[in-house]
Amino acid sequence: MMGADALLREVEDKRKKALEALEAEYSAKREEVKKRTDEQLAYIMDSAKQEAAAASQREKIKIQGAAKLQAKKVMFDATEKMLENNIDALRQALSELASSPSYPDLLTRMARYASKRLGGKIAVTCRKADEATLKAAGAKIASTNLNSMGGFVADSEDGSLELDLTFEELLRSREDEVRASILGKE
Repeated sequence: MMGADALLREVEDKRKKALEALEAEYSAKREEVKKRTDEQLAYIMDSAKQEAAAASQREKIKIQGAAKLQAKKVMFDATEKMLENNIDALRQALSELASSPSYPDLLTRMARYASKRLGGKIAVTCRKADEATLKAAGAKIASTNLNSMGGFVADSEDGSLELDLTFEELLRSREDEVRASILGKE
């Protein structure tokens, strides 16, 4: 019987050693799987952080670009409003000039200029209020129904040439220069 107990112990020892070997192999594989899982998790987390940082940077650049564009638009709108206000003030000043005591002298000089440019005698279309001054300056009055702040429209004697010297036309034709002057970009 002693042989059977020894045999039983030997089988039991072999079984224990086999179980220990299996457990050791299982632990090693489990550690290897855990290590690979941790590495993959770290890689995924690092990739996600880099991707998030890149996406964040792109969004930041996009927002900054939109903000800069909006700021430029606001500045442009403000500049344009300031220019319009200054041009309106200039129109008001021209309107006031047309009712000032120095206006008849200016109108006379404008008539001489038109006569020189158009080659002699001129016929003018003017405001009713300017008729006497322009007659005194030697201009023939063609019409007095001009709707203008001031100035006149002159035609050559033969009617082939026209020169618009109304304040509105003078301002319109020089608007770019006026805007540049207001902005200080002469």
